[in-house]
Amino acid sequence: MPTMLTAIVRKQELREKVDANGDSFISFLEYLLYQYREFCNPADFVERSLTASRVDEHPEIAKARAALDDVTQAIRAYEREKARLEAESKQPGVRGLGAKHTLAQLAASPLAEKLNASLIKAEAAVRLATKKFGPGGSEYEPGKDQSSGTVFWLNRDLEEKRRMYGRRASQFQPS
Repeated sequence: MPTMLTAIVRKQELREKVDANGDSFISFLEYLLYQYREFCNPADFVERSLTASRVDEHPEIAKARAALDDVTQAIRAYEREKARLEAESKQPGVRGLGAKHTLAQLAASPLAEKLNASLIKAEAAVRLATKKFGPGGSEYEPGKDQSSGTVFWLNRDLEEKRRMYGRRASQFQPS
């Protein structure tokens, strides 16, 4: 049962509690999240849906997902080192020059090699999962399982990472 609120209190509650992304517009999803906040927590809902979909997935798909997680960790390490070197290269003197040279050599560093190796392993794992469970694959059954959607998103995630961090990507060239 709704409670009676004054206009000022209602607007403040809408701004603080309902408008999740702070854009001054309330979407239907934001309204539903607010309306049913006693029954469900959005973070719990997302976590439950992710774990429920991964419980019955095939080991090949789980292996591909784990390979993509390794790529993500390697990208984070590479980007963290790159950001550190870029910040350090803005310093004057020898320290700044040394950081600029190290930044120029980052494309051939062990971090970049680890990123390339994990990207190649992920490509192989996703390609194998696509051959088996993608549309036209040997174990694909339309309408029966959700593996084709999972394979689509694995391929899309891999393509984005390959585009940004593949062998000939501009990210590995010194800036």
